Amino acid sequence: MTQDLPGWDWFLRIVERGSLSAAARDLNQTPSALSIALKRLEAQLGARLFQRSTRKLTLTAEGDIWYRSARAAQDAINLGLDELAGSRGELAGPLRIAASSDFGRQFVLDWLDAFCRLHPAIVPSVSLSDRVDDLIADSIDLAIRAGHPQDGNVIATPLAPHNRRVLVASPAYWQSHGMPHTPQDLTTHACLAFSIRDTPHVSWRFERSGEADGLPDGERNVEHSSVTIRPVRSSNDGAVVSEWARRGWGIAYKSQLDAANDLAAGRLLAALSDWQGEATPLYLVRSGGRHALPRVLAFRDFCLARMQALQ
Repeated sequence: MTQDLPGWDWFLRIVERGSLSAAARDLNQTPSALSIALKRLEAQLGARLFQRSTRKLTLTAEGDIWYRSARAAQDAINLGLDELAGSRGELAGPLRIAASSDFGRQFVLDWLDAFCRLHPAIVPSVSLSDRVDDLIADSIDLAIRAGHPQDGNVIATPLAPHNRRVLVASPAYWQSHGMPHTPQDLTTHACLAFSIRDTPHVSWRFERSGEADGLPDGERNVEHSSVTIRPVRSSNDGAVVSEWARRGWGIAYKSQLDAANDLAAGRLLAALSDWQGEATPLYLVRSGGRHALPRVLAFRDFCLARMQALQ
């Protein structure tokens, strides 16, 4: 019976995307073609694999058993293909990467181009978005995320553990409105907010250290300050917030790495240099439930080397 079964990828994609239509778009197929294939597979197995609703497909108990078997089989095939390619001294196959909008455009695309020049048999797929991707559902091999992942099912490697946020605006904005001297001065400025899960990030936190009387030599006290801004504009896309700042619409509270190229070129200028913005460390994240393919580990190490050179 198993010799007559269709390939694995379409079934795995239905499970991980949660719908026939989404899987069909990914595979350049029609939903009706996948529906026919699914019915044929269920008939061959003698089991119903999905509970169907108007919005989503959910695995049945039998479907979960089959999914885990199919996933393990596909991972074994991918590993075998990687090992064969490795025996020829090359890396080959699909590489699915996810990164934030700003950081992805400024750094990851260039890193990926350089990596693919070294390994031309790699077939990259890139998702640039400020939402948090589901590594399994979105079939992501490696994601670059801000903040330490709270999901215990992922493996996280620090990429930029000391990255922080910084206040930036265009030279024209600072010339017109003046620079703030303290975080509280921001209440009188036009501020641009990044939205997280449709909620604008309006609590901007800062800290600075200084020597304190009465403390042992070398020790410093840390002063904390938090201000709630009233944004004049907000977006769930970090690249949009950066563009607004470049156009002079107000002040953005950006990751230092996201703002690095604009700062170096003079398109944006930083303020409150005696204060540190909140920490926003970057991590390379992959699923802990799958065997790490050589091409994924190779790109992870490539990113680490590029970041080290950048810093």
